[in-house]
Amino acid sequence: MNPSLPSPESLDRLAAAFATLGRLHLQSPDQETLDQLKGLLDEWPLDAKDDTAFGLDELRKSFDKDETVAEIRRDHNLLYGVTATAKVPPYESVHRNQDRLVFDKETLEVRAEYRKLGLQAPKLNQEPDDHIGLEFNFIAQSCLRSLDALDQGSTTDASRYYGIGAVFMHQHINEWVPQMLEQAAEAADTHFYSGVMYLSLGAIGAFAEAE
Repeated sequence: MNPSLPSPESLDRLAAAFATLGRLHLQSPDQETLDQLKGLLDEWPLDAKDDTAFGLDELRKSFDKDETVAEIRRDHNLLYGVTATAKVPPYESVHRNQDRLVFDKETLEVRAEYRKLGLQAPKLNQEPDDHIGLEFNFIAQSCLRSLDALDQGSTTDASRYYGIGAVFMHQHINEWVPQMLEQAAEAADTHFYSGVMYLSLGAIGAFAEAE
Protein backbone atom coordinates (compact mmCIF):
# COMPACT_ATOMS: atom_id res chain seq x y z
CA MET A 1 0.00 0.00 0.00
CA ASN A 2 1.16 3.53 -0.73
CA PRO A 3 2.74 4.70 2.56
CA SER A 4 1.03 8.10 2.25
CA LEU A 5 -2.38 6.43 2.37
CA PRO A 6 -3.75 5.87 5.90
CA SER A 7 -5.06 2.47 6.91
CA PRO A 8 -8.70 1.64 6.14
CA GLU A 9 -9.47 1.92 9.86
CA SER A 10 -7.99 5.43 9.99
CA LEU A 11 -9.90 6.48 6.88
CA ASP A 12 -13.12 5.20 8.39
CA ARG A 13 -12.52 7.02 11.68
CA LEU A 14 -11.60 10.27 9.97
CA ALA A 15 -14.65 10.08 7.71
CA ALA A 16 -16.97 9.53 10.68
CA ALA A 17 -15.50 12.41 12.68
CA PHE A 18 -15.44 14.95 9.85
CA ALA A 19 -18.95 14.03 8.69
CA THR A 20 -20.40 14.39 12.20
CA LEU A 21 -18.60 17.67 12.87
CA GLY A 22 -19.54 19.02 9.45
CA ARG A 23 -23.22 18.52 10.24
CA LEU A 24 -22.88 20.23 13.64
CA HIS A 25 -21.19 23.24 12.07
CA LEU A 26 -23.90 23.52 9.42
CA GLN A 27 -26.87 23.07 11.72
CA SER A 28 -27.46 22.93 15.44
CA PRO A 29 -28.65 19.53 16.69
CA ASP A 30 -32.22 18.55 17.49
CA GLN A 31 -33.05 16.54 20.60
CA GLU A 32 -32.69 13.20 18.83
CA THR A 33 -29.20 14.11 17.63
CA LEU A 34 -28.22 15.29 21.12
CA ASP A 35 -29.40 12.02 22.62
CA GLN A 36 -27.41 10.05 20.03
CA LEU A 37 -24.28 12.07 20.70
CA LYS A 38 -24.61 11.60 24.43
CA GLY A 39 -24.66 7.85 23.95
CA LEU A 40 -21.67 7.89 21.60
CA LEU A 41 -19.23 10.12 23.49
CA ASP A 42 -17.26 7.16 24.77
CA GLU A 43 -17.07 5.82 21.20
CA TRP A 44 -15.80 8.99 19.50
CA PRO A 45 -13.85 7.73 16.48
CA LEU A 46 -10.64 9.69 17.16
CA ASP A 47 -8.18 9.19 20.02
CA ALA A 48 -9.22 11.09 23.15
CA LYS A 49 -6.10 13.23 23.52
CA ASP A 50 -5.19 16.92 23.42
CA ASP A 51 -7.92 19.03 21.74
CA THR A 52 -10.13 16.00 21.22
CA ALA A 53 -10.02 15.12 24.92
CA PHE A 54 -10.88 18.69 25.89
CA GLY A 55 -13.72 18.76 23.36
CA LEU A 56 -15.21 15.55 24.72
CA ASP A 57 -15.00 16.96 28.26
CA GLU A 58 -16.85 20.08 27.12
CA LEU A 59 -19.63 17.98 25.59
CA ARG A 60 -19.91 15.98 28.81
CA LYS A 61 -20.25 19.25 30.74
CA SER A 62 -22.97 20.29 28.30
CA PHE A 63 -24.92 17.11 28.99
CA ASP A 64 -24.27 17.30 32.75
CA LYS A 65 -25.63 20.86 32.81
CA ASP A 66 -28.61 19.85 30.64
CA GLU A 67 -27.97 22.52 28.04
CA THR A 68 -31.17 22.61 26.01
CA VAL A 69 -31.75 22.38 22.27
CA ALA A 70 -32.90 26.02 22.37
CA GLU A 71 -29.74 27.20 24.18
CA ILE A 72 -27.51 25.31 21.76
CA ARG A 73 -29.45 26.59 18.73
CA ARG A 74 -29.15 30.17 19.99
CA ASP A 75 -25.40 29.74 20.47
CA HIS A 76 -24.99 28.37 16.93
CA ASN A 77 -27.10 31.24 15.59
CA LEU A 78 -25.05 33.91 17.37
CA LEU A 79 -21.72 32.33 16.52
CA TYR A 80 -22.35 31.88 12.81
CA GLY A 81 -24.90 34.60 12.12
CA VAL A 82 -27.75 32.39 10.97
CA THR A 83 -30.25 35.21 11.56
CA ALA A 84 -27.97 37.98 12.84
CA THR A 85 -24.42 39.29 12.50
CA ALA A 86 -21.96 36.47 13.07
CA LYS A 87 -19.52 36.56 15.97
CA VAL A 88 -17.25 34.35 13.89
CA PRO A 89 -18.20 33.98 10.20
CA PRO A 90 -18.01 30.31 9.11
CA TYR A 91 -16.89 31.08 5.54
CA GLU A 92 -13.34 30.72 4.21
CA SER A 93 -13.66 33.74 1.92
CA VAL A 94 -14.43 36.08 4.83
CA HIS A 95 -11.28 35.00 6.66
CA ARG A 96 -8.94 34.86 3.68
CA ASN A 97 -10.24 37.69 1.49
CA GLN A 98 -8.79 41.15 2.12
CA ASP A 99 -12.22 42.72 1.73
CA ARG A 100 -13.90 39.96 3.82
CA LEU A 101 -16.31 39.18 0.98
CA VAL A 102 -18.28 35.98 0.42
CA PHE A 103 -18.69 34.51 -3.06
CA ASP A 104 -15.28 35.86 -4.03
CA LYS A 105 -12.35 33.96 -5.57
CA GLU A 106 -11.83 31.77 -2.49
CA THR A 107 -15.42 30.52 -2.74
CA LEU A 108 -14.98 29.69 -6.42
CA GLU A 109 -11.67 27.90 -5.74
CA VAL A 110 -13.44 25.73 -3.16
CA ARG A 111 -16.25 25.05 -5.63
CA ALA A 112 -13.70 23.82 -8.18
CA GLU A 113 -12.17 21.49 -5.58
CA TYR A 114 -15.59 20.00 -4.78
CA ARG A 115 -16.05 19.15 -8.44
CA LYS A 116 -13.02 16.87 -8.29
CA LEU A 117 -15.19 14.48 -6.27
CA GLY A 118 -18.33 15.26 -8.24
CA LEU A 119 -19.75 17.30 -5.37
CA GLN A 120 -21.34 20.72 -5.09
CA ALA A 121 -22.78 22.84 -2.30
CA PRO A 122 -26.44 21.93 -1.63
CA LYS A 123 -27.59 25.56 -2.10
CA LEU A 124 -25.36 26.46 -5.02
CA ASN A 125 -25.23 30.21 -5.74
CA GLN A 126 -27.59 30.88 -2.84
CA GLU A 127 -25.24 30.23 0.08
CA PRO A 128 -21.42 30.25 -0.07
CA ASP A 129 -19.72 26.95 -0.88
CA ASP A 130 -16.90 27.59 1.60
CA HIS A 131 -18.78 27.07 4.90
CA ILE A 132 -16.62 25.16 7.39
CA GLY A 133 -19.30 22.46 7.59
CA LEU A 134 -19.19 21.84 3.85
CA GLU A 135 -15.39 21.83 3.83
CA PHE A 136 -15.35 19.25 6.62
CA ASN A 137 -17.84 17.13 4.70
CA PHE A 138 -15.55 17.29 1.66
CA ILE A 139 -12.75 15.76 3.74
CA ALA A 140 -15.16 13.05 4.93
CA GLN A 141 -16.17 12.30 1.34
CA SER A 142 -12.56 12.03 0.16
CA CYS A 143 -11.91 9.45 2.90
CA LEU A 144 -15.07 7.51 2.01
CA ARG A 145 -14.22 7.49 -1.69
CA SER A 146 -10.76 6.24 -0.79
CA LEU A 147 -12.25 3.45 1.33
CA ASP A 148 -14.60 2.43 -1.48
CA ALA A 149 -11.66 2.24 -3.89
CA LEU A 150 -9.73 0.04 -1.47
CA ASP A 151 -12.77 -2.24 -1.18
CA GLN A 152 -12.64 -2.59 -4.97
CA GLY A 153 -8.95 -3.39 -4.87
CA SER A 154 -7.67 -0.14 -6.39
CA THR A 155 -4.92 1.40 -4.27
CA THR A 156 -4.21 3.87 -7.07
CA ASP A 157 -7.73 5.30 -6.98
CA ALA A 158 -7.73 5.21 -3.19
CA SER A 159 -4.54 7.29 -3.09
CA ARG A 160 -5.96 9.72 -5.62
CA TYR A 161 -9.18 10.31 -3.70
CA TYR A 162 -7.36 10.68 -0.41
CA GLY A 163 -4.82 12.96 -2.07
CA ILE A 164 -7.59 15.31 -3.24
CA GLY A 165 -8.70 15.69 0.38
CA ALA A 166 -5.14 16.07 1.67
CA VAL A 167 -4.37 18.86 -0.80
CA PHE A 168 -7.62 20.58 0.14
CA MET A 169 -6.71 20.31 3.81
CA HIS A 170 -3.34 21.95 3.21
CA GLN A 171 -4.43 24.61 0.74
CA HIS A 172 -7.74 25.57 2.30
CA ILE A 173 -8.71 24.28 5.74
CA ASN A 174 -5.30 24.73 7.37
CA GLU A 175 -5.15 28.30 6.09
CA TRP A 176 -8.11 29.57 8.10
CA VAL A 177 -10.02 26.99 10.11
CA PRO A 178 -7.72 26.51 13.16
CA GLN A 179 -7.72 30.24 13.95
CA MET A 180 -11.45 30.47 13.32
CA LEU A 181 -12.15 27.52 15.63
CA GLU A 182 -10.11 29.07 18.44
CA GLN A 183 -12.06 32.32 18.08
CA ALA A 184 -15.37 30.44 18.04
CA ALA A 185 -14.46 28.33 21.08
CA GLU A 186 -13.74 31.51 23.03
CA ALA A 187 -16.92 33.19 21.81
CA ALA A 188 -19.23 30.21 22.44
CA ASP A 189 -21.88 30.57 25.15
CA THR A 190 -22.43 26.82 25.55
CA HIS A 191 -20.15 23.99 26.51
CA PHE A 192 -21.65 22.15 23.56
CA TYR A 193 -20.29 24.42 20.85
CA SER A 194 -17.06 24.97 22.71
CA GLY A 195 -16.73 21.19 22.56
CA VAL A 196 -17.54 21.08 18.85
CA MET A 197 -14.76 23.60 18.16
CA TYR A 198 -12.17 21.64 20.12
CA LEU A 199 -13.25 18.33 18.58
CA SER A 200 -12.80 20.00 15.19
CA LEU A 201 -9.28 21.11 16.10
CA GLY A 202 -8.60 17.55 17.21
CA ALA A 203 -9.90 16.17 13.91
CA ILE A 204 -7.58 18.43 11.93
CA GLY A 205 -4.68 17.24 14.09
CA ALA A 206 -5.67 13.59 13.60
CA PHE A 207 -5.76 14.07 9.83
CA ALA A 208 -2.24 15.48 9.91
CA GLU A 209 -1.01 12.53 11.97
CA ALA A 210 -2.62 10.03 9.61
CA GLU A 211 -0.79 11.31 6.54
